Amino acid sequence: MKKEIQQLLDHYFEGLTSAEEEKALRRYFAEEDLPEELKPLIPLFRFMDDEATALAVLNEVRQESNGSPRRTPFILRRLRTVAAVAAVLLMGILLVTRPEKSSPTNGSYAWVDGKQVTDPVAVQRHAEQSLGRVISGQDLMEEQLNFVLE
Repeated sequence: MKKEIQQLLDHYFEGLTSAEEEKALRRYFAEEDLPEELKPLIPLFRFMDDEATALAVLNEVRQESNGSPRRTPFILRRLRTVAAVAAVLLMGILLVTRPEKSSPTNGSYAWVDGKQVTDPVAVQRHAEQSLGRVISGQDLMEEQLNFVLE
């Protein structure tokens, strides 16, 4: 038997073994009492055996999953639809009937130097002053081009 296994191993490492011969090697290395000189090869053949088992299980799962897909029962689909419609209606009702947030002022206000200004005339004056300080993009480009060309 030892000579036969050694020949199978030689063929295996030369890439000449068949699938059946490789199964025989995996079965042999699955045994408990192996010669000391072959023990370093145990992990290789046990890994291959585990991999073959995993592939067989994976193939079974694939075959089972290739069957007809399970359909959701009609009543469950109808229930999901009703629940979605109810949720949308509830959100709509809450948005429509939501009380307005109470704000300190109704209308325009501005923050100036950390203080809230609520007088509409003062707000407009501060807004105009702020907008007056803004340089348009075109003016800025012209200034930069004039600076470069000088």
